[in-house]
Amino acid sequence: NIVKCRPPHNRDPLETEQDACIGYLRNQVALVKPKIIVCLGRIAAKRLIDPDYRITRQHGQWAERNGVWMTAVYHPSALLRDVSKRPETFDDLLAIRAKIREIGANM
Repeated sequence: NIVKCRPPHNRDPLETEQDACIGYLRNQVALVKPKIIVCLGRIAAKRLIDPDYRITRQHGQWAERNGVWMTAVYHPSALLRDVSKRPETFDDLLAIRAKIREIGANM
């Protein structure tokens, strides 16, 4: 997640809340040095991949940023609310597995 605490009433995190927490995420990424980052939902995708990211149109597409491959899938809470998104998400997860194999990031 972009923020380290849950906003009240399950609302989207405000820009100021994201700004307050993004440094922690950057430090974690610097320590771990991942080859792949999978954003869970539009908020993370907008912050990490592209401010204009559209999860409904772009989920499962890959972008490379600073040597890290990034993609986004629907947020798990969206899958609980709308089960029709599950087949697309399953396909996205298969593509993530293929990307891991492609770049040799065996886990």
